[in-house]
Amino acid sequence: MSSAESKQVVLQFIADLAAGNIEGIQAGLADDATWWLPGNLPVSGTFTGKQAIFEGFFAKAFPFFTPGTMSIEVKSAIAEDDAVAVEWVATAVTAKSQPYKNYYHVRFDVKDGRIQAVREYVDSLYAKEVLFA
Repeated sequence: MSSAESKQVVLQFIADLAAGNIEGIQAGLADDATWWLPGNLPVSGTFTGKQAIFEGFFAKAFPFFTPGTMSIEVKSAIAEDDAVAVEWVATAVTAKSQPYKNYYHVRFDVKDGRIQAVREYVDSLYAKEVLFA
């Protein structure tokens, strides 16, 4: 795939993620994809395979947000071959009715038109204090 094609795959995935489009999210991930988040948050770790990403990572993370309140604003997206680096700002309302605004840098690897690997970097202290306290 070209850099532009890889970037389009990732941007569509992010749009589906922000919209809560489960079918789109599933279609964007390779069956054996990995999602990694460092740190010691309840959602930290490596999730391997689409099922583990949905039943592990997303199932743990989404309940901390009020449904329908998530917004993702992409600040920049840089692609080189099959690698895409994205900076975004996520805003939402937490399940405890608090405002949430956090800054992310996420590295995606794309293979055969689907996301193969995600490495997510976020202000984990802020997330811990606002979401998981």
